Amino acid sequence: MFKLAGFICIMIGCMGWGEGRIREEKNRVRHLRELIRIIRRIQDEIRYAKHTLPEICLILSEYSDSWYSPYFGQIYDQLRERNGTGLEAVWTKQMELCFQGVPLQEDEKDVLRRLPENLGLQEETMQAVNIGQSTDMLVRKCRQAEETYEGKSKVIRSVSILVGLFLTIILI
Repeated sequence: MFKLAGFICIMIGCMGWGEGRIREEKNRVRHLRELIRIIRRIQDEIRYAKHTLPEICLILSEYSDSWYSPYFGQIYDQLRERNGTGLEAVWTKQMELCFQGVPLQEDEKDVLRRLPENLGLQEETMQAVNIGQSTDMLVRKCRQAEETYEGKSKVIRSVSILVGLFLTIILI
């Protein structure tokens, strides 16, 4: 009786681990899509509305209901206080806080982290072009993640079940 209960617990635990990994892959795709949407919005605001990055942060914090909007609000608030901290320092600090626990790869996080560096003192058109190159990279990554998601989820499910069976055979 106890062996059967142990077998069931091990199998449920391994399958739960597998489902957690699958959920993490799905969240990665969702975050990539959101980053693409945010960066395209920033690009449009620079190109057409001629807004500065702090103004864009305010817009993103008010009109977005995503994971990232509170961090954009904090960037705007800290820059409005004018406590001597520059845009890049505030941006970097908030993006580090924002990306804690987000299932993205480092190069994907770097696109948003390094956004103020890409803008520089160029005219709006060149700024938008620089941001567009980042968007292209994220679109490729997102497309690749979406294409591999189904295959990865099947493999993860199979491996988690096999690991559960293997552990029960070893422990029995």
